Amino acid sequence: MKLSTRIITAVLLVAGSSGVVYAFSKHDDWGMSREEKIEFVNDRVTDKLDLDGAQQQKFNELAQLFMATMDEVKPSREQRMEEFSALLREPGFDQARALELVQQRTRLIDERAPALIASLAGFLDSLNTQQKDQLQEFMQHRLGHHRHGDQRSAN
Repeated sequence: MKLSTRIITAVLLVAGSSGVVYAFSKHDDWGMSREEKIEFVNDRVTDKLDLDGAQQQKFNELAQLFMATMDEVKPSREQRMEEFSALLREPGFDQARALELVQQRTRLIDERAPALIASLAGFLDSLNTQQKDQLQEFMQHRLGHHRHGDQRSAN
């Protein structure tokens, strides 16, 4: 697995585990502004992990950076999907164009990964052992929940 893929996976796992991805996706259709989403997630994570002021600030920085990255990726999603759809309608699949579309997205993520990892590290390093244990429990719960859902769909 490429280093950039591992970095992206780590960022998404931890961010999702801390409630960022879940809360952003769950409340995306509620008409919340970017700032309202970040405030909602900050409040939820602060409450669940009992964060102090410095930890809240570090988490807020992570959430802001994550949301900014998502804001950059999301608008181009529809356009990419339309282009992929057009590629599928063609008599021959244009592999070069498909690869270019994928590389455009991964290039943006690759550019953002170092800042996301640094911000994530700052937040995680600020947590105490109990908070890290709570985060680990949440990750295991979410991971188990997703596995259970996968098993149901496979039957």
